[in-house]
Amino acid sequence: MAHVSLLAHPEKSHRKVVKLPKPSVELAEFFGIMIGDGGINNSWQANITLNAEADKDYVGYVIELSKKLFGVVPGIVKRKNEKAVVVSLASTSLVDYLVDGGLPRGNKLEQGLKMPDWILRESHYRVACMRGLMDTDGCLYIHRHMIAGKQYRNIGLCFCSHSPELIMQASAIFEEFGIIPHISNQGRSIYLYRASAVARYLEVFGTSNKRISSVYQEFGGVG
Repeated sequence: MAHVSLLAHPEKSHRKVVKLPKPSVELAEFFGIMIGDGGINNSWQANITLNAEADKDYVGYVIELSKKLFGVVPGIVKRKNEKAVVVSLASTSLVDYLVDGGLPRGNKLEQGLKMPDWILRESHYRVACMRGLMDTDGCLYIHRHMIAGKQYRNIGLCFCSHSPELIMQASAIFEEFGIIPHISNQGRSIYLYRASAVARYLEVFGTSNKRISSVYQEFGGVG
C-alpha cells in the first residue's frame, strides 16, 4: 500500500529536535501500532494508515500518543476517494530511532516483520505491543446464525498477517496468558472463537480502539 508524503523538501530539512524515549509500555504499544498499520518507506517519515471511519476515534489516540512519546505533532492527510487517513511523523532522527528499535524500513514482509527483541524480553511490553497490534490489524466480530429457527450469536477475534514469524509470536503470547489461539488460512490468521477467550483477551491486553470495544459492548460484554 502506497503512503502519502506530506513533505516535498530535501531530507536534510527534517533534522528537527524530537524526544527519543526510553523503552516503556507506551512505546511498546506504539511499536505494535507501527507493526500493524505503520510503514517507513524513506529516511525522514514514518506513516500510520488507519480507516478514516471505523478508526475515527483511534486516530486521535494515535496522535496524542505520538505527541506524548516524541514531542512532535503528526501531520494528517485524508486520502482522496478512499476511507483512509494517514498519520505522518516527519523526522529523520525519529525514523532512525524507530529503525534502530527494530522496525523495518521499506517492505515490512520482505524484511521479516516481527516484534523487536526489546519488547519480547518484558511481559508488560509484550502485552502493550499486542494491544497496539490488535487495535490496528485485529478485529472483533459477531457471528449470527440460525439453528432450528432460533438465532444464536458468537463473538470472535481475528488477526491476520503474511509474516509467519509475527503470527508465531502473537500465538505464543496468547498462550502465555492462557488463551488458546487457532491458526488457519495457511498460517496467516489467528482466531479466538470462544466468548471466554475474547473476554480473557480484553482482560489481559485491553484496547485503546473503540472499534474493538464497541463490538464487545454490542455483544453484551463489559467494555
